[in-house]
Amino acid sequence: MSRSTRLSTAAHIMMYLAWNEGDRVRIDDIAKSASANPSRLRQLCSLLSQAGFIRSFKGARGGIELAIPPDKICLYDLCLAIDDLNFFALIPHEANAECPIGATIGKILDQLYTDYNNIFTEYLRQTTVMDLLEMSNEANALTPSDAQTVQNRAHV
Repeated sequence: MSRSTRLSTAAHIMMYLAWNEGDRVRIDDIAKSASANPSRLRQLCSLLSQAGFIRSFKGARGGIELAIPPDKICLYDLCLAIDDLNFFALIPHEANAECPIGATIGKILDQLYTDYNNIFTEYLRQTTVMDLLEMSNEANALTPSDAQTVQNRAHV
C-alpha cells in the first residue's frame, strides 16, 4: 500500500518558509532541505499559492514567501489546499460474502477508518505550521545562534 507524502512535503515547505519568515526563498533551496524534486515542490507551491498560503515572485529577486502568519495556518487547511484528505483509506478487496467474516469486514473497517479520519482531522485542525516549527526547534534543541547557522548553511 503506497502512502501519500503530499502533506509531509507541503508541511516541509511551509515550515521552511516560516523559518525564513520575511525572506523570499527559492524552491531549489527547499528542495535541498526536503531532498525532493523541485518540480514536485513547484506543483505543491502552485496549490498553496492558489489557496492563499504563499506568494510567489518572479525575476532575479524572486522566490516564495508566506502570505499568512504560520500560527494561522493549520495542517487541515494544508490538506484541503493540496487535496490530501484520506489519511486512512480502506482498500476494498473482494471478500467472500457467504462467509460471516467476509460479509462484514468491509463495513466494519469502513466505520473504523471513518472514526480514525475524524480523530486525525480534529488533530490537524488544532496543529499549526508554527506548532510544527516549534516542535522541530525543540527536537533539535536549537539556540537562536544555532538556528541562524543552520539557516545560513541552507542558503549555500
